Amino acid sequence: MKRADASLGIVVAGVVLMIGCRAITWWPCVILGAAMILGVLVMKAAGRRNRGPDA
Repeated sequence: MKRADASLGIVVAGVVLMIGCRAITWWPCVILGAAMILGVLVMKAAGRRNRGPDA
């Protein structure tokens, strides 16, 4: 599996987790879903910064 596919999978899982847990109003799970999404975004941003703007 490509790295982009893995990142997309984590983001989708985080969104599903946030929506599902919001429906049952269990807030720690919603926070966990948001943390998964933010973790992927931070890793992407750090990778872009290391490779440079034209990569």
